Parts: sequence; C-alpha cells; structure tokens
Amino acid sequence: MKVIILKAIIAFFVICSPVSGQVLENDISRFFLNNNETSLKGYLTPLSNAFGATLASSSYFSAKAYKFPHFDLGINYITTPIAQSEKTFGTDSLQSVTVFGKTLDDSSGIKGLDINSFNIPVLQLNIGVGDNTNLLLRYSEWKDKKVGKITIYGVGIKYELENLFSISPIPFNIGVLAVYQKYGVDDYIEGAVFSMNIVGSKRISVLPIEAYGGAGYINNVTNVSDPGTGDKVDISIPGLEEIRYQLGINFSILIFNLNAEYNFGDYKSISAGLRLIL
Repeated sequence: MKVIILKAIIAFFVICSPVSGQVLENDISRFFLNNNETSLKGYLTPLSNAFGATLASSSYFSAKAYKFPHFDLGINYITTPIAQSEKTFGTDSLQSVTVFGKTLDDSSGIKGLDINSFNIPVLQLNIGVGDNTNLLLRYSEWKDKKVGKITIYGVGIKYELENLFSISPIPFNIGVLAVYQKYGVDDYIEGAVFSMNIVGSKRISVLPIEAYGGAGYINNVTNVSDPGTGDKVDISIPGLEEIRYQLGINFSILIFNLNAEYNFGDYKSISAGLRLIL
C-alpha cells in the first residue's frame, strides 16, 4: 500500500505537468532587449509576490510534533488567485500589462500570461527528530505551460512548545515554525522566501478532526537574468514582506490525513493536502 501511494504521488507530477511554453521567456527577453529595468520590475513584481504567498502556504497542518522516528509524506496543492489589479501597472492614462495580465492594445509586444491563478503542487516530508522537534523538507518540479519549469526546494524546523506550558497548560497545542525555500523558473529566474510562524491546533473531541491556525512573517525576493543571452547580471524584483495568517482543518483516517487551508495577507491562497502518516 505504501509503495502504491508513493508511486501515485510521483505519477501526479508526471501526468499533470504540461509542456512549458515560451510566453514568459519571450516577454522578459524583450524587456532586456529594450534595456527597460523599471518596466521589467513592474511586470514581474506580481509573480514574485505570488511565489511568496504560495510557498508560505500549507507548510504545516498541526502544531503537534512527531516523536522519533515517526514521519509523514504527502503532497500539497496550492493555488493563489490573481486579482484584476495585479494584471496591469502604471497610471490610469498609461497602463502596461503585468506577467499575469493580457496583451494590451499597444506596440510594446508584451503579451502577459493571461491567467487568473498561480498554482503549485509541492511534495513535503515531515520527520520527528526528538525533543518536540520536526524537520520539514519540500520539493517540487512542475512544468507550467505558460510560466515554464518551476523548481522548488525547501527546509524548515518546527518546535512544539509543550514543555513551556507545564505549569499553566493551555487548551490547545502551540508551536513555532521556520521555513526557508528556494524557487526558480527554468534557468533565468530564481528567488528565496523565508517565513516564520507561531502556530496552534486543537483536536475536536470524539471526531478525528483537528482545527489549526497561525500567524507569521514572510519575506521573499526574486532575481531575473536575460533568458535570451544567458547574462547572469541579475535584476532584483521585490516580493512580499508582511504578516500572513492561516486557518485550516485536517481529518485523519487510519494512516491517512487530509487538510484544507486558507492563507491570507496582501495575497490570498487556498490549499489542500493528502499525506501518509507512519
């Protein structure tokens, strides 16, 4: 059964990965060709923000820590809706399309991706290492037909604060979580996101359901180089720097766990996860 589940997770990435297109690469090459760094930043900032919001989501589903050597392995699917205001930038009289927008009636030649949501599946492994501590590992390689090949690596640590409340116990579990992730698109976009959260969870009596939530700080930045020439002189694109909040619920049956989460700040995201717990 465990082998079948692992094969299904791997197959999900293979089957659901469409062939990547050239829209984003062509748009960025045009900005570099015209030596227009200011417009490039306006064009790509929503993508940098979306990476930050998406990867800050679904990094935990409980404040409880596993005891050694218990662990879980699963997949999270995260989607970040793109607001209409994030599809253009500039003034009312001089609008330009962003990475998520649709071609405007101008001569710039910038097409935009014309998408309404930014979606990423992420494999995640949580391992109990003892002393109320879990190690978190994240990975994804996802070929989006408009964006290109998206690659993600992440590592984090969660600590359950159980021992700090032994004198005056609180009615729910509480912990802290820090995660660092690197992401890239093909070989010309790369970035990093750091998040730190305080998290809480409470199992509902009788039912195999646990509610959880938290709040935390996130910061990310994205660097882009010229895909046309391979020029490694990066241009830095600002991302999110804010406090974000999470609300979620998970459901356990036998060795399986499912969760759904709503994550919000300047950008909102929703996610669902399925994992095997051993």
